[in-house]
Amino acid sequence: MKSTKTQELLLNLMPMWNYQIAKPFKQLLDEGVSLEMYYCIQMLRWQGGAMTMSQLARQTKMPKQQMTKLVNRLVEQRLVSRTDDLLDRRVINIQLTKEGLEYMDHFLENEGSFSGFLDKLDEEQKEKFRKALEIMFEVFLQTSGDIDPPLVSPEAAKR
Repeated sequence: MKSTKTQELLLNLMPMWNYQIAKPFKQLLDEGVSLEMYYCIQMLRWQGGAMTMSQLARQTKMPKQQMTKLVNRLVEQRLVSRTDDLLDRRVINIQLTKEGLEYMDHFLENEGSFSGFLDKLDEEQKEKFRKALEIMFEVFLQTSGDIDPPLVSPEAAKR
């Protein structure tokens, strides 16, 4: 497929994805939790629940100063905890809390998250969409470069 066709498909997909997937998801976020905060929690969850502040900043492609502010907000919400590393005082460890894990479980258990969109699909379309998402996820992981793949697979994380 020509890259111009691929680019055209991506550009056509973006508004539809925004209105049918991204916007409804943003409405589910608890007050005070931004999309960037959600991304950080998701990254921590993928990596087994704990990372250093530097690793989290690198994985989310955020400057450390911005990450510090974001983690401060996550700590205030009790979604993560911050501890100093016992071996190196310069290192700050970030760990998901019980509340953070429960927050993430809320999205997996809430079948209404994307029901407005998914209810419009028949079973065959849902299966095609799921397979397409798996392929997209795999491609994005392969092309991410400096983002480590999840230790927890998306399928295992659902359990």
